[in-house]
Amino acid sequence: MKRTQLIALMAALAAGSASAQTTVSPSSSKGTNAGTVITNTAVATYQDPGNATQNLSSTSNTVSTTVLEKFDFDITYPSGADSDATDTTTSAPASHQRSNVLPGSRVVFPYVAVNNGNATQTITLTSDATSGVSNVLYFLTNPDTNNDGVVSDTELAAATAVTSIVLPVAGDDPNTGAVETNTGIVNFYQVYTAAGAPGAVVGATPIGTGRVWSGSANVTVTEQSNAGGPTYDDLWWQYNASTIVSPSLTNNPNASLTPGGVDSPPAGGANVPGYTDPAGTVVGVSGDEQFAYPKADANLTDDTVVFTNTVNNNSAVADATSLSVVPRTNQAGYTQTVTPTGTAGQYTVVQTNPDGTTTTATVTLNTVTLNVPANGNASYTVTVTYPDQDSLANPHPIYLQIGVDSGNDSNSTPDDFTYDTVLPPAMQFADSTAPLGATDIVASQTGTAGATVTFPMDVANTGEYPETYNLSGYTVVTLLDGSRQIVPINYTGPGLTSAGTTPVAVDLNGDGDTSDAGETVNVPVYTTGSVAANTELDVDANVTLPANVRATGGTPYLLTQRATSVYSAITRTDVNDNIVVNVAGTLALGKFTQSNGTPANSEYVLGNPGSPASGTSANPAAIANPANYSALNPTNYVPGTTYSYKIIAKNTYNTRVEKFFVQDTLNSNLVFNTVMGAVSGNSLVEPGDTSSSTIIYSTDGSTWTSSAPVSPGSTVYVAVDDPTQAGQQPGSLDPNAVLEMTITVTIK
Repeated sequence: MKRTQLIALMAALAAGSASAQTTVSPSSSKGTNAGTVITNTAVATYQDPGNATQNLSSTSNTVSTTVLEKFDFDITYPSGADSDATDTTTSAPASHQRSNVLPGSRVVFPYVAVNNGNATQTITLTSDATSGVSNVLYFLTNPDTNNDGVVSDTELAAATAVTSIVLPVAGDDPNTGAVETNTGIVNFYQVYTAAGAPGAVVGATPIGTGRVWSGSANVTVTEQSNAGGPTYDDLWWQYNASTIVSPSLTNNPNASLTPGGVDSPPAGGANVPGYTDPAGTVVGVSGDEQFAYPKADANLTDDTVVFTNTVNNNSAVADATSLSVVPRTNQAGYTQTVTPTGTAGQYTVVQTNPDGTTTTATVTLNTVTLNVPANGNASYTVTVTYPDQDSLANPHPIYLQIGVDSGNDSNSTPDDFTYDTVLPPAMQFADSTAPLGATDIVASQTGTAGATVTFPMDVANTGEYPETYNLSGYTVVTLLDGSRQIVPINYTGPGLTSAGTTPVAVDLNGDGDTSDAGETVNVPVYTTGSVAANTELDVDANVTLPANVRATGGTPYLLTQRATSVYSAITRTDVNDNIVVNVAGTLALGKFTQSNGTPANSEYVLGNPGSPASGTSANPAAIANPANYSALNPTNYVPGTTYSYKIIAKNTYNTRVEKFFVQDTLNSNLVFNTVMGAVSGNSLVEPGDTSSSTIIYSTDGSTWTSSAPVSPGSTVYVAVDDPTQAGQQPGSLDPNAVLEMTITVTIK
């Protein structure tokens, strides 16, 4: 062997020892190396026959013997621990067991070839392998240059595979011209591609074919799994074992939660574990599911919720996981189809709800491949974009199921799932109805002065999380004097509590502002208890009418009601319920004759036609006599006497009487002297008011003037002027207003 070849071989052996320390050595009984020439010369010594004082010697001819080959070899572990039992993966020594092997990766194992014979020979390498092993190769130097236990494509391309080994004899090979110190050992490396299901154990063994001494001749033998027969071929297999990694992933809700928790609905309750998404939506965490509680908004554009999920890797190998959205199947009555949109990580989820409606959402993962470190975790986001739900009468939850698939296995089935759920809010507030929900109908109730009118109402939580609600309302009524008043609504029902007041401003007099007295008032606010999702609360809206409320006529009093969900901030109004106050009362009319000395309020006239009586009456329709006037006519006059009549009209209706006038036709035995009208309690209050304090007169009932007539003929008329009409025309008499007509006459 040349010196340069020796140096190269020693360098290769040194490189191999860096990966696995070789502790085997060639057999000590290998004998003299083949090719050694053994020479021998015999010498005879004797006393010189001719001289007894010296010895003579005779040398024979030299004979020589050349040592022949006696081959032997072994393929074994660097520790030399192969045996009849190492023919399976289960018996591989610890040095030749690999754990957490990624399927599809190339693993490398060191081996040694040992020359136990007395001559150099070439060993052919083959292999035996389990299923899951492919592309078995051999190398004289370790191709795993970075010593990570895996041979990459780059490392493989830089290495040179072999199919046989030239195994030098230990010591000096007499057949070469150099003096050598061979070890008789060659390190080599087996490389193969490992694949299999998680936890599968695969492996391979190198198998050497060479020559061995049978006892009488050198024969070719191949290592075998179970040596049998002659002892010279007791050469065993030496299996290694690669255990395919078993991914251990859990797909969980967000691991970074808000300290102290978040305020989940209903508002004001105990905090729950969770966090807020970038837009401020609260997301609660319970077990392996997250619940988003979006609030209402003022537009009809699509809404968005962003969930954060966390993948935990509980194995000792980093994992390039794949994320996906899959149909959720654990919600009774709901079915889903999930379709990729063509944009990486984006899906269209169409959910069919129990009532047959569908909800469509676009779900976007911020990544489709999530690299999770060994024994660590990594997070990703799930953005859910869906049509505005709080504008719907009865929305449904949006259910999502997110899968994570390990990159360290050979299948594409997700290893674990987590669940993200959007719970949209919704509410209805209107008149009570039997099914869930409220009916926006025109509910009309009849009321009377001083009475309480009640409207049954429903506060329906048609959303998907519990809510509390604030209720308030009012109506505007007209009083007998023509002024308008804000009347609050008081609510009663199970669990309702007072929650202060809220200001209400109404332009009562039509002057374009609400700065006048009584135009801004505080009405009570009531708060419900928690109303569970998809349930409703029955409440009563109660309006107590003022004692001096005016009849509604053709325009009922409208109720303005408002309900606001405290957490989601949805507001619903009911503005078409109304109260009708029917006309009640009469127009009282009494006529009194001048009777000097008659005390005021000592008589009265009541009824239609009027009936006089002495004394007083509490009936609002009774008209008391003025001083010096009597309805009982106790005085008689002689011809030529001048005296007066007083005709008093009083409006006891709860509304104005329009186009009102009083007329009196004189007896033919009387001579007209004067007439004078007076009104009290009549005033201009409302826009378009037809009442006034201006007295007008007529002698024919059609032509009116503000001047009292001096010769009216047989009939005279008195009224108040209608300020809304051109010229003088009879107007109205307000409730409780009194028109007085005084006529002075002389008996013929």
